[in-house]
Amino acid sequence: MELNKIYNMDCLEGMKQLEDNSVDLIITSPPYEDISGAGYKANKKDILFFKLYSDFVDKVFNEYFRILKSNGQIFFNIKSKTHNKTLSTVHWLEFLESFKQFKLKSYIIWKYAGSFDSTKKRFHLDYEIIYHLSKGDDIYLNTECGIHDPLTSIWYVPHNIKDRLHPTQMPILLVERILKVASKPNDLILDNFMGSGTTAVACKQLGRNFIGFEISEEYCKIANKRLEQTNLTSYNV
Repeated sequence: MELNKIYNMDCLEGMKQLEDNSVDLIITSPPYEDISGAGYKANKKDILFFKLYSDFVDKVFNEYFRILKSNGQIFFNIKSKTHNKTLSTVHWLEFLESFKQFKLKSYIIWKYAGSFDSTKKRFHLDYEIIYHLSKGDDIYLNTECGIHDPLTSIWYVPHNIKDRLHPTQMPILLVERILKVASKPNDLILDNFMGSGTTAVACKQLGRNFIGFEISEEYCKIANKRLEQTNLTSYNV
């Protein structure tokens, strides 16, 4: 499979085409298990109710384990939900057998710059979890990457995006932070839920190779257009 491309295809089918032990780093954020807010139509098979969704994520993590190098890492961003002013957490992930194959290194708390909830009936959900996982203990973390306190598990990154292209678009500063700390130039980065292409754009700017999969034809076109307009900025971080 050709590097530095975003493929319009189901990620499970796409990952099957990747070689064993070939990926250095996975950065991704999956679609929600319910339809609202995810930006996809109900007939897309990666938007499923919880049981089917958890089965799907289980298959995803099995593929991750196969394709990730022995010193590879995963940064898996997923948000808890609220319904009727009650919190539903994402910790069900930790009970998946495929998830248990990995070493859980950290819960990274991605703290927004402000609170967005309107309710006064609970504390605001103004953060998201990023699971930091690894296949082994021999991992690369660059403490000289120019980021203040690079190994803190609390990351303050604004969520505001001026020209939003996707309803759940990740700020590029978040992806850049992960790349600077946990990858080297020319490493291979996978984002199997590419969305509007933020991971690919950050990789191109920082001199990392990447492969992306996006099931939505519309968002795949948006992502590839962003990629065409992106230039390499540095090979030194």
